[in-house]
Amino acid sequence: MEATALSVGKSVLNGALGYAKSALAEEVALQLGIQRDHAFIRDELHMMQSFLMAAHDERSEHKVVKAWVQQVRDVAYDVEDCLQDFAVRVGNSSWWRSPNMLLERRSVAKKMKELRAKVEDVSQRSVRYRLIDGCL
Repeated sequence: MEATALSVGKSVLNGALGYAKSALAEEVALQLGIQRDHAFIRDELHMMQSFLMAAHDERSEHKVVKAWVQQVRDVAYDVEDCLQDFAVRVGNSSWWRSPNMLLERRSVAKKMKELRAKVEDVSQRSVRYRLIDGCL
C-alpha cells in the first residue's frame, strides 16, 4: 500500500517537475526572443517607412493598394510606439531592478511577438493580392 502511494507521489512529482521545466524553458525562450523580435521589427519598420515614402510619391489611386498602404502605416505606428516604449524601459535602470521586471519583460516580449505576427501578416497580404511587382 505504501509502495503504491509512494509510486503515485513520485509520478505526480515527476509530472509537475516536467511541467515546470517546460514552462521555464518556454519563459526563457520568450525572454531571449525579445532581441530577435526587436531586430526584426526594427528592420521591418525601416522598410515600411521607405515603402510609405515611395507610396506617397507614387500616389496610387488603386483602392486595394490604398487600403494596404493604410494597413502598413498603422502597423508602422504600432511598431514605432513599441520600440520607443522598449527603449525607454531598457534605458530606465530601475526597471531592471523592479520586482515586477519579469512580468513586464514578459509583457514586452508578448507585445513584440504580436507585432511581429502583425507585420508578417500585412507583408503576406501584398503577396496574396499581388499588390507589388518589384515597385509600386
